[in-house]
Amino acid sequence: MKKYVIQYTLEKGLTVERTVEAGSREEVAEMALSEQIVQFEDVFGEWNLFNKDDIKLVKIKDYTEPVNTSRRGG
Repeated sequence: MKKYVIQYTLEKGLTVERTVEAGSREEVAEMALSEQIVQFEDVFGEWNLFNKDDIKLVKIKDYTEPVNTSRRGG
C-alpha cells in the first residue's frame, strides 16, 4: 500500500496532517469523508480531537520521506 497525507485546515488557521496507508487517493478520500471526529497526536504526545464541522479544507497529498540533514560547524 502507498502512504498518503491527509491535511486538515481548521477555521482558526491551524493545519494538521495525518499519514495513512491506502491503495489509492479515492480510498483516502472515502476515509476522510466517513470520519466525524478527526484525531491527531501533536509534538507533545497529546491527542487532539476535532469535530468534522470545524474543518474548512481537506487536502490529500502523496507522502514523502522526511529529509534529515546535519550541519557541521567549521
